[in-house]
Amino acid sequence: MLTIKNFFYLAVENISYYAALALTFLAAFLIIFGIYYAFFRERATEKRLEKLLPSKPTALAARPKLLESEPSSFVTRFLQPLNPIVSTNPNALENPNRLRLIQAGFRSNAAFYNFLAAKFILGILVPLVYLISRLFFTFTLNNLLILLLMFVIGFGLPDIILGFFLRARQARITRALPDALDLMVVCVEAGLGLDLTFRRVGEEMQPLCKDLSDEFNLTNLEIRAGKARPECFKNMATRTGVAEINNLMTILIQTSRFGTSLAKALRVHSDAMRIKRRQIAEEKAAQSTVKLIFPLVFFIFPGIFVVLVGPGVIRIIQVLFPAMSGQ
Repeated sequence: MLTIKNFFYLAVENISYYAALALTFLAAFLIIFGIYYAFFRERATEKRLEKLLPSKPTALAARPKLLESEPSSFVTRFLQPLNPIVSTNPNALENPNRLRLIQAGFRSNAAFYNFLAAKFILGILVPLVYLISRLFFTFTLNNLLILLLMFVIGFGLPDIILGFFLRARQARITRALPDALDLMVVCVEAGLGLDLTFRRVGEEMQPLCKDLSDEFNLTNLEIRAGKARPECFKNMATRTGVAEINNLMTILIQTSRFGTSLAKALRVHSDAMRIKRRQIAEEKAAQSTVKLIFPLVFFIFPGIFVVLVGPGVIRIIQVLFPAMSGQ
């Protein structure tokens, strides 16, 4: 009886501790049960229904996963309910996140859902790591502000990384575009049509710039699929996000509409692009003298100062200071 009484008193004294344990267990159980109910239970039901239904045709069964309309990975299934909140249509070029992914070279639906997953996971994980590291300290207003800053950093980090990929791809396309224009001029003057010109340029630019080659091939496939040429040209300009590509597509649309010489227009645009690229190089060369000031002041000048003034300072310390002190 005394043992039971002691156990009761001990439980009453540590009731907050046991309540926290119970709440933690209940929260973990509900999270696991919710994940199972939302994803795995549905899959189990589908498997049981497949056993009752007749077998699917072999052509549909052997269909590649790339052509499936429903996403099948865990990340895409987990974030698909959030899609109406963050975007109206993940396949539309009007969606800013989707457009930036396409301009960076990530065109699949899985890339869109993985990008959203990275934003949400990093937005929760980075503040959680800081919160765990501060468990043994007092939680003040400063810590709350730092926690909010960590959330902003974690949520915005995928956008920063995506921006690096996007700018690098646009730079590669811009560097390779004058060569592609020269090749287009050669193809047009040789008598090839615009469709065959796009196909030929896409094949020849593959070793030099795969990004630009993929864009030409994709535009050619859209034209062969039956889309209007102006729409295909606008889609190419939108997918790349490069101003030079936009100007090129505008020239192609205008030449096809007004019937002007395509070879002459391409040659003029190619010369203008080369002049612009040379001007950009000259501008960067002119900026190099200003940019060299900072490494000169902070790295090179201190070393030169030590080498030139150091021996004189040592000589002053050895000779002048003893003479001034009367030794």
